[in-house]
Parts: sequence; C-alpha cells; structure tokens
Amino acid sequence: MPGIPEIEGYRKRLDQHTVGQRIRSLDMQRQSGLNVDLERLHDLALGRQILFVERRGTDLIFHLDNGQRLVVRLGQEDELHIDRLEAGAEDEELKTAANASKPAFSLRLDSVAVTVVKSRTLQLLLLTAKELDQQQREQGPDPLSRHLTAERFRQRFAKRRSTLKAALMNPALLAGIDSRYADDIAFAAGLRPSVRVDQLQEEELDRLFLSMIHVLQEAIERQDGRGAAADGSTASLSWGIAGKTGEPCPRCGTPIEEMLIQRKPAYFCPQCQPLPPADES
Repeated sequence: MPGIPEIEGYRKRLDQHTVGQRIRSLDMQRQSGLNVDLERLHDLALGRQILFVERRGTDLIFHLDNGQRLVVRLGQEDELHIDRLEAGAEDEELKTAANASKPAFSLRLDSVAVTVVKSRTLQLLLLTAKELDQQQREQGPDPLSRHLTAERFRQRFAKRRSTLKAALMNPALLAGIDSRYADDIAFAAGLRPSVRVDQLQEEELDRLFLSMIHVLQEAIERQDGRGAAADGSTASLSWGIAGKTGEPCPRCGTPIEEMLIQRKPAYFCPQCQPLPPADES
C-alpha cells in the first residue's frame, strides 16, 4: 500500500476539500472489500456530513456527523483521485460515469468526487469509534504519533531477533512503513538494514527513532496532496537510496549496493552503513 507520506498527502487534500460536505452517493465495486453489506453502508453513510479526515498509519478515516467512521485502506498500486465538480455539471458527470467502466470506489459529495479507478485490494470499512480503536490496538502505533516516544520505541524494538528492515516494516511494531522508507530510514541512521535489532545499542535505537521521524516528515513536506512529490515524482527523498543500485551514495560517493532480506531487495551504502564489528569478516 502507499506509505505514510503518500497517505498524509491525500489526507491533507481530503481535509481541505471534503470537510463540511455531505455524502450524496457511495459505491464499492468489489464488495468483498466491505465489512458491512452495501445496503447498510448506504443507510448509515448517505446524507451524512464529513466532520474531519484523519490518518492513522495508512488508514484514511472520514469522521461522520452520526459518530460513524468511514475507513479507506488503499492497496499497493492504488491512486486516490479528488476532483471538484463544477456547478450544474452533476447530471452530465453522472451520464459520463454511466457510460464508463465503474471505478473500484467512488464517493460523491456536494461538490467533490473521490474515486479509485482500479484496485484489487482496496478496503472500505464502516466502524464505530470503539470498533476503530479496537482495530488500531491490533497493529503498531503510527510512527509520527505524539504518543510514540523514544523510550516507547526502544521498548517495542527491544530483543527483536529480526533484521532491522523487517522490524521497521512489521505492522505489529509500527504502522505504515514500506520498503522504500525502511531503506531510507536505515541509511539516515547509518545502520545496515540486515543488522539484527537485538544487536543494536540504546544510542543506535535512539538514532533510528529520530531518523524515522526525519525521513517521514521530510517526505510529507514534499507532498502536493496527490500521493506524489510536488515535482511530480514519487515522494521518495532526493537524498534517499532506495532502488538506486550502483548509483553514488549521496554522502560519500560509494556505489549503492543491493541485498536480499527475506527474498526482498534492500539497499545500503557499505561505507556509511558498516557491518557491526561482530559481523565483519
């Protein structure tokens, strides 16, 4: 799924354009992605006003004026489109939509349409506040939550025998860090993604915590609200190393190398991210 920076970009734009508007229509093509049947979804959501839009991890949460939460979980390749509807053009918009293939997800408000054109894994959940909190407790905290302190971060990672990259991407430890950001966080912290977490010292975990916040916040600042960087590229950092095998390290110029961790690629600078002394051959 898109990472936290992309989802936060969507959240900002949704909060700007949808708050105060009422839901006029709501459709989900793949109904296996719903947690309630479509009829109940319509009963509880249609006509309701959106109070605000929240992000928790990679969940987009619409808070409705009847206390319900409408939760959108995007899949790996999903793109959310947010389009303003011109005054008086709604009938023509509906005719055009009827002649086109149905989007995977569509949410029509007073003057805004929110759609996902194609998706295989999109989920749409209608939850009470209690149900949402229960689901959130079953996964790790948002890495940018004010409740996640350096001390709590160390406690969550303490004695983990997995690799650093696997731990960063573990949704039971932290919500919403994908492969790209895990590589860039490890690079920013000067730690090799293959190092075992239980080998890290307290100072290294503190450095990792601060690097995580820095990388995610900088990537968010590059957003334009459309799940991409303001220059039209992905939200990845200009100094990041994810996917840049053979290119010079932005710090020292050493070629970036690639390794496999649990059969998935990981990228690192052998100079800036040295092996721990015990692992050196």
